[in-house]
This record gives sequence, C-alpha cells and structure tokens, in this order.
Amino acid sequence: MPKTTRDRIIQAALSSFAKRGYEGTTLAHIAGAVGIQKPSLYNHFSGKDELYLTVAKKVMEESTEVMMTSANAHQEKAVKDRIYIVLTDITDFIHQKHKGVMYKRFMLFPPASLTEDLKKLGQSGDAKIDQLLMNFFEQGRREGVFNVDSFSVFRAGFYILMDGSFTESFYYQDEDFQERLEGAWIVFWRGVSR
Repeated sequence: MPKTTRDRIIQAALSSFAKRGYEGTTLAHIAGAVGIQKPSLYNHFSGKDELYLTVAKKVMEESTEVMMTSANAHQEKAVKDRIYIVLTDITDFIHQKHKGVMYKRFMLFPPASLTEDLKKLGQSGDAKIDQLLMNFFEQGRREGVFNVDSFSVFRAGFYILMDGSFTESFYYQDEDFQERLEGAWIVFWRGVSR
C-alpha cells in the first residue's frame, strides 16, 4: 500500500528529528525530503510542535506495541523467559537507528514548548507497560519464583534494567552491548527471584 503524503512527512520528520534534534530541524528541510513545498506541510500539520509530538506519539505507541505483542506471543512460557524476551524485543526496537534516537531525544531532552505534552505521553506509555508488568508479577507469584512481595519494587527494577539497557545501546557496539545486557539481566533476575 503506497504511503500517503502525511505518512511520508512523518517518516522524514522522524529521520530529521532523530539526526538534528528539534532545534536543528526545519519544516523546509522536511518538506524538501518529502518532495513538497513547505506551505504544503500546513495541510497536514499546524507547525513543528504538532509534527514533533505526532512523531513522538508514533514512536511511543510502536514501542509499547512491541512489548505487548512480544508478551502475548509467549504466554505459554515461564515468566522468566517472557520477561527476558520482552526486554530483548524492546531493546531491539530502541536499537533501530531513528526510532531509538527519537525516543531518547523526546524522553530526555524534550523541546521546552512540548515538555508537558511529552511528559504526559511518557506517563501514558508507562501506564501500558505497568499493566504488562503487573501481569508478569502475578504470573511470577503464581509460579512461586519471586522473592519480592511488592509490585513497586519489581516494577522499579524492571524500569531501571530497561532504561539502562536503552542508554547502553547508544554507546556500545552489538557484542559489548549484549554482554552488558546479559550481565544486567542476571543481576535483575537474581534480585527478584528465589
């Protein structure tokens, strides 16, 4: 199915915002990458803020969808395996060049004009992930594998593992990153399991 002009604008914006950041990206540059005139962008978006927020929402929705799809695809597995697979699948998603960098930019360095909107976006993503983690926590308790009785402790450990892995993925090549991910996973699992 051919992409619409709006889809092409979003894709060009994702690439530009990831490479150049919010401040370094112009609507003229995005329009040129799409092959349209800058005024034509306004048929689709009111301005750079709306376009940036649209791209951020798309990346956030795709990232949470990766986690949900991964968890659902492996429901028959033990909780340890499910959590590990979800972690590696979301890390692979974040490792994608433009999506990962865009995620890092809007979560850590939001444009001042969009700080509150992006904070709310992050919170809505966390709410979806929290539900997934609650399902894991309940499964782990049924299986008798957890040594923690507090969901908030389990959740905090997972977020630190996931967010730390995201950061590591930007700095290290594949082999070094995999070694670090495996080490962090071992520490996390020892911390929450019997």
